[in-house]
Amino acid sequence: MRSLSFIISALICLSATSCLARPYHALREATVYVDARSDWINTRIRVSKGQTVVFRCEGAWAVAPLNERERWPDAGPEGHGNHPGEIVHRAGDAKKELPGTPFGALLGKVDSKVFPIGSREKVVMPADGVLYLVINDYPFYRHDNRGGLTVYISKE
Repeated sequence: MRSLSFIISALICLSATSCLARPYHALREATVYVDARSDWINTRIRVSKGQTVVFRCEGAWAVAPLNERERWPDAGPEGHGNHPGEIVHRAGDAKKELPGTPFGALLGKVDSKVFPIGSREKVVMPADGVLYLVINDYPFYRHDNRGGLTVYISKE
């Protein structure tokens, strides 16, 4: 029986341009769905330090369940920004995936370097390696999040 991670990788691969005909390291672009409840998603795109990567996002998500929509409205890749919850949860900021960055912001990780992507269209990669994506939240509390983003990624 194939593992869930294999199936997810296959689905990501099928959404990537010419993935089946190109080796893993040669992917230049991909489309990845980042569920707000998921752990780091492997985009299967290998990047180099200093390389510019282009991001385009569609969808909405939040760091709270549907019954909290009034308190935590849907957000895009920029996250919840100046939302009052940022003030209420300030004491727990160090426990977020990326402290100092708004709840709900789209984050990237290459090697062990975590960085904000948010609504920026172009981001310079901080290291060599495979690009991963996730919502900025407490890692131990993503299970109650809602929504997700479809992220279109391409290397310049």
